Amino acid sequence: MIKFLSRLHTTPTSSYLMKRRRRRILIGALVLVGIAGAVLLLTLYSNGTLLGGRSGGKAVSKSLILRDWEAKAWDKVLADSTASLQASPLDDFYLAFSGLAAFYKGSELPDGEERAALMDRAVISLRKALVVASRSGTRKLPRAELEYVLGKACYFKGPAYLDETAHWLEASIKDGYIAEDSREYLAVAYAGLGDLDKALANFDSALARKKSDLLLIAAGKAYLDAGKDARAEALLLEALASSGDVLAREKCRFLLASIYDGRGEAQKAQAQVELVISENADSAEAHYRLGLIFQKTGDPIKARSEWRRAVSIDPMHAAARQKLTEKL
Repeated sequence: MIKFLSRLHTTPTSSYLMKRRRRRILIGALVLVGIAGAVLLLTLYSNGTLLGGRSGGKAVSKSLILRDWEAKAWDKVLADSTASLQASPLDDFYLAFSGLAAFYKGSELPDGEERAALMDRAVISLRKALVVASRSGTRKLPRAELEYVLGKACYFKGPAYLDETAHWLEASIKDGYIAEDSREYLAVAYAGLGDLDKALANFDSALARKKSDLLLIAAGKAYLDAGKDARAEALLLEALASSGDVLAREKCRFLLASIYDGRGEAQKAQAQVELVISENADSAEAHYRLGLIFQKTGDPIKARSEWRRAVSIDPMHAAARQKLTEKL
């Protein structure tokens, strides 16, 4: 019992001493870690890897970047601008040309991860360049042209950025710059946003500057969506007369067939779809649409035959497969 009582009195003291020893060791370790961290921070600062890339490195000559820009050496401009931003992270010139080079390099690539990454970089860099230029009050950069490229970069980023596409292209025009395709991109952006009045106004402006089969088709589709089928028909017929591209002509004829079908002119609709098949017998969509026309005119046997043909051409044509499961 005496030994037990003795342990009760001495154990807390031993524990306390052990805790104090552990605390001293821990404090010592923390001090060492703090010293090491301070040394690391000083090293990073001196090497230019701290606080947004500040460094003692030398930026590439702006005249050299401009020379490479004129030569359309996008990779060189992008690399030199990026390197220069390590030394001058808030230089609007290097930000602007980093964004411009990323955009033009990306626009030459097919859809994919690399192109998407370059468009992301273009949008970020150009936004920063415009903000820095606005805050500094400098007028050296062509703001309107940068807004134009930024608008197109947003367009290439996909439907979720159509509102920004419209915003930056409108800003570009307001600031005094309008490219040959500014109105075209604006029209497509507004059509995607469902603002058909602005879309049609910009399509008309774009067509007044220059006509192409794809622009005529896009405008025709917008007029059809707006319920102005007479204007849509005229534009689509004009595109059909001038286009030699099989896919463009197919798109035209499908839209014309929709117009005629909506008017109850089944024979004219059927003729347009059959003309598609005469140019491209392996168009699963054409056979599917022809089946719909036969269904509507009361010929279920021919309708099913066309849908089976569509599925034989394209086994993944979901609409045609669905039709074959229905009772007519």
